[in-house]
Amino acid sequence: MTGPTQKPLPQALPADNTPNTYSGNDWHLYLVDADANAIRMPATVTTTAAAVAGATSLTVAALNAPIADNAVLDFGGVQVTVTEPAAAGATQLTVAALTGALPQNSQATTEGTLTEVPLGEQFNPDMPSNEETINVHGRTTPIRVVNGKDLTMTVRTVAGITDPVVARLKNLGRRLSPNNKVRVVLKTADGYAILATVNVAGKPTAAPNQSQRWEFTMNLSGDMYDADLNETNPAWTLIGR
Repeated sequence: MTGPTQKPLPQALPADNTPNTYSGNDWHLYLVDADANAIRMPATVTTTAAAVAGATSLTVAALNAPIADNAVLDFGGVQVTVTEPAAAGATQLTVAALTGALPQNSQATTEGTLTEVPLGEQFNPDMPSNEETINVHGRTTPIRVVNGKDLTMTVRTVAGITDPVVARLKNLGRRLSPNNKVRVVLKTADGYAILATVNVAGKPTAAPNQSQRWEFTMNLSGDMYDADLNETNPAWTLIGR
């Protein structure tokens, strides 16, 4: 006995509205340079045409990041000073007169103002509100800000003390406030970012048959901002006002 003839699968696919999920471990932590007045990512500069000594412009491959004026580029010993800022994607740089010729495909990299904490094993940022509350109709209701928004975080890395970033954090962690302050940027996979000034404390942690870890605690000691990097023009917004 045969069953009814089956029809083809429906062609129209229903929309899947399940929100995207991201790993809770996919946080990246960056230290902001102490003398930085802007956040700049490293830019790679590659000349696409030769330039003679004395030239005041360079033709380059589209820049992967902006370059500030007065940035100094080192093309294998030829120092070049940028005299006008260039946006990401620019293919022309205005520079001070070259002290030497540059062949095509010469390459230089600018210094960024962010340094990533390497091999991050654990980030657990917490952003509690410190407010006085009362019960209103059985609910806890904030009535007065005490200390506003806070940020506390433990950062654990498997990189050792020979790593320059871990050494920088270790040096901060052994000082007393306010000499242990640093600005940090936290960035998640979905584009949420936090900028905060924190105090750093640090210690090595280890156990038999385990790798050494360096563990740092960071607590808010200044203003805190956040930004959504998915927006058309992301901007830092003060948290806690």
